[in-house]
Amino acid sequence: MFFNLSKINKTSSSFEFRTWDPEGVIFHGDTNTEDDWFMLGLRDGKPEIQLFNSWAQLTVGAGPRLDDGRWHQLVPAFDGCLRRDTWLGQQAQFSSFSSTTFRSCDVELQPGLFFSPGTHAEFSLQDIPQPIVEPWAFSLDLEFKLAAGSGHLLALGAPENPSWLSLHLQDQKVVLSSGAGPGLALPLVLGLPLQLKLNMSRVILSQGLKTEVLVLPPSSLGPLLNLWTQPQGRLFLGALPGEESSASFCLDGLWAQGQKLDMDRALSRSQDIWTHSCPQIPSNGTDTSH
Repeated sequence: MFFNLSKINKTSSSFEFRTWDPEGVIFHGDTNTEDDWFMLGLRDGKPEIQLFNSWAQLTVGAGPRLDDGRWHQLVPAFDGCLRRDTWLGQQAQFSSFSSTTFRSCDVELQPGLFFSPGTHAEFSLQDIPQPIVEPWAFSLDLEFKLAAGSGHLLALGAPENPSWLSLHLQDQKVVLSSGAGPGLALPLVLGLPLQLKLNMSRVILSQGLKTEVLVLPPSSLGPLLNLWTQPQGRLFLGALPGEESSASFCLDGLWAQGQKLDMDRALSRSQDIWTHSCPQIPSNGTDTSH
């Protein structure tokens, strides 16, 4: 590809790509092959940039592995705030869509993972740590810093049936249910890990010294195992598709089989999720827009 540099009117570029190859050049560009060039590639499956010109010579590698055969866009989401900023000697004038793409920074923040009402994330069960095989077992751990409203917190299922097993927030209680059956409620205590354990016959929900046990009927065994064997198996966080949810919550972390999940590795997620921060206190007036 050749470009007329005098006609360039943007300082950014974007594209999508996919590969199974862990090493190689995605693209290389130059204005002079000897002393002014730029390269983007993969090394050990992770993005690497090389820049060489009269002002700078650098090599930088960062980010998650991208050699998984899926389409990726090289635009990493970043959870942060700016203030007292000037750009080329001026205050920036934001466009009309900025209220839905930028988060207010006028609140006190703390580390965490924040889901505002209606937001959601979706993981493929094949992309997260797998269950123990003998005997079959799977566990999820969540540690809440904040929780308010009513709506889904977490669900295991598939796109056509997203709530085979679900945790629902209601009146400061966590309700565990399977399908359309009756649920079991556990009062939510902030700051204590909430653990969900599955095996072939039951689901155990516990926090501190309190425990609730949901016995699974034999007919549930097949659908349970199929969630992990089919590509459509999903872990849903936050509101389910089409759900009117008022639930908002902040997690200190989310662990599957003892390994912390990276929200930037989700199959899809709402832009309004704060991946590394949350407000100090829940509030109806908290501006959670991005």
